[in-house]
Amino acid sequence: MDKFQAMKVFCRVYEADSFKLASDSLGISRPMVTRYVNAIEEELGTKLLQRNTRNISVTEAGRKYYQHCVSILDAIEEAEGEIGELTQQPKGLLRISMPMDFGLSHLVPLINQFSVLYPQIMLDIEFNDKRIDMTESGVDIAIRGGDLGGDQFVARPLCYAKGFVCASPEYIKKNGAINDVDDLLNHSCLAYLNATMPYRWSLTDGSGQVRTVSISGAFSANNGSTLTQFALLGMGVIYQPDFLVEKYLKTGQLVNLLPNFSGYKIGFYAIYPQRKLLPRKTRLFLDFLQKALSSTVS
Repeated sequence: MDKFQAMKVFCRVYEADSFKLASDSLGISRPMVTRYVNAIEEELGTKLLQRNTRNISVTEAGRKYYQHCVSILDAIEEAEGEIGELTQQPKGLLRISMPMDFGLSHLVPLINQFSVLYPQIMLDIEFNDKRIDMTESGVDIAIRGGDLGGDQFVARPLCYAKGFVCASPEYIKKNGAINDVDDLLNHSCLAYLNATMPYRWSLTDGSGQVRTVSISGAFSANNGSTLTQFALLGMGVIYQPDFLVEKYLKTGQLVNLLPNFSGYKIGFYAIYPQRKLLPRKTRLFLDFLQKALSSTVS
């Protein structure tokens, strides 16, 4: 058995949660995928994957073996990458997870530029607004904002975004002006469900005092672009970052309701596993992203 190949096959089955998808992505037959996994289980003397006709599930031994395999395969890739840097163009697959709204507005255009510079680096992009387990998912880099939590990964700062409380002129005309944080109590506020506290909004007044209000409204969503569209239709008040609302504030389609207050400031970071030596493809993407975003986002 080619143990190196068997480990790669097992990791792909684990990540894809499917023998068929692993077979398709690796370009080998499904029976061959099964033989590799069976050979590993026989050598280890334990089941790594429980499978039936409909799905597979990972055993505790399988989870631990996957983590070790990833470390070994990454170490081999790093070693090959370090030597290859001397003579080869950077290449390979880079798996990236990013939030939907920020990804579409700021990262997708940059990814296009990166691909022009490094055409042999393949990018596998997942849009996900929630925190993920990078070890379980096999993601190389996750772009995340806000409270990151944990210290098992490195977080490289990329940029910051500011929050604005906004509504359409039509909504204000129909429901009355908002001049103070407490005025939000009497308005239909649209909650962003992926926030840590969706129904509590905090802003800072001119004296530096943080003012917090419990909001309510008829509509909520787990996507900021959706809430912004609701606000444009006059359906309520939103508290969303500048990269979603700035263009509408400039055109007058939305109004900054509390200009004398400062909204939240959220940092965006590139998160990746702690390693002594990052693969070249990862370093190149991180450096490119940090440089590009520092000049485009506040």
